[in-house]
Amino acid sequence: MEQARIKKMLAGAIIGAMLISSGCASGDGEQNSSVNGQGGQSSKQCESPKDLVRLKNVPIGVLMPAGSLERQSYTSAADLVAAGLNAVSLGFEFYFQPTGEIVFDFNGNADDNAKERWKNNLRCSVIEAKQAGLVVSVWGQFIEAGRRGEPGEVAQDVQTKVLDGALKLMPEVGKLLEELQVEYWAPVSELERFAGIANHNTYFPQFVAAGRPHFTGVMYVQPNILQRDGFVMQKVEPNLGGVDALGISWISFECEADKLPPGMSIDSADFYIEAGANQGINRVFISELGGTNATDESAKPCLEKLIKTWKGAENGVFLLDMPSDFPNGSIIKDSWQEEVLQAL
Repeated sequence: MEQARIKKMLAGAIIGAMLISSGCASGDGEQNSSVNGQGGQSSKQCESPKDLVRLKNVPIGVLMPAGSLERQSYTSAADLVAAGLNAVSLGFEFYFQPTGEIVFDFNGNADDNAKERWKNNLRCSVIEAKQAGLVVSVWGQFIEAGRRGEPGEVAQDVQTKVLDGALKLMPEVGKLLEELQVEYWAPVSELERFAGIANHNTYFPQFVAAGRPHFTGVMYVQPNILQRDGFVMQKVEPNLGGVDALGISWISFECEADKLPPGMSIDSADFYIEAGANQGINRVFISELGGTNATDESAKPCLEKLIKTWKGAENGVFLLDMPSDFPNGSIIKDSWQEEVLQAL
C-alpha cells in the first residue's frame, strides 16, 4: 500500500512538473479572488480546447469554495496532481444585489462584459484542471455583491427575485459546463441554507430541468445534512429534482452525537439517502467533508470513519480546503488530511 502511494505521488509530481514547464497551468497570479470567490476575476482570456473529454475516475480530491485554483492551500492544478489527487470541486458564484438583481461580480457589475468575465473566470479554472487530468465538479452558491464573509441566507424579501434570476442563467451555465466537459454539476449547493427548505423544493427541480437539456455529465444535489433548520430537523422530505447522484455534505470533524447539533448523528445522512432511493437516485458520493476551521490529527479517526461509512474510496470524496485568506481555515496540503486522501 505504501509503495503504491509513493509511486502515485511520484507520478503526480512528474506530471505536475510537465504541466508547469509546458505552460498548461494557469497559476500566474492574475486572479484576485478571496473568500468564496469574492474580490475579483481573471484578466486572462481562455478558450475551450476541442479535445476535452470526461473522465470516469472515482474522484478523490478537494473542494475549493473560492472557485479559484490559486487562493487555496493548493495553488494550481499541477499542485493537486503532484500530491497524488485526481479531482477538484469548484464553487461558482451567483452574485446578487441587496435588492435582488443578479449581477456578475463582487463589485455589482451586470453588463455583458461583466457576464463574459464571470464565465471566463470559471472557464480558465476548469481548463487548467482538465488539462492536468483532474476530474472536475462545479457547484453554485449565492453571494451578495460587496459583502465579505461566509455566505448565508438570502434576505427573505428578495429570495424569489434572486432565485428567478439564477433560474434564467441555468441553461447558459449548463452549456458552458458541457463545452468544458465537466464531470459533476450541482446547480446550487445547499439551496435550503440560502433560501429555506420550501424554496429548495420549489426551485431546485426547476434549476435541474433548466440545465439538464444542455449538460450530459452527472448532475447532483448537495443538501447540508447538519443544518439546524434543514430537512432532517423539520422532518420534511426534500425534492431532489431527479438528479443523477446525491452528494453527502458533512461540514464537521465530529462524529459523536453529543458534539453535533441537537438531534443530529451520522445516521442523519440516511434521511437523504432514503429520500434519494425513493426518488430513483441511488448513486451517492461525498461531495463535501471536513470543517471550516483548522483542527489537529485527533480528528483523523472521525474523518476516516465518515469516509468509510459513505464509501468515499469506492464512490468519491472531496475534502474541504478553505481559502488561504480565511482566518484559521482548514487546509489540506501537506496535512494529515492530505495523507488520508492519499491512502484511499
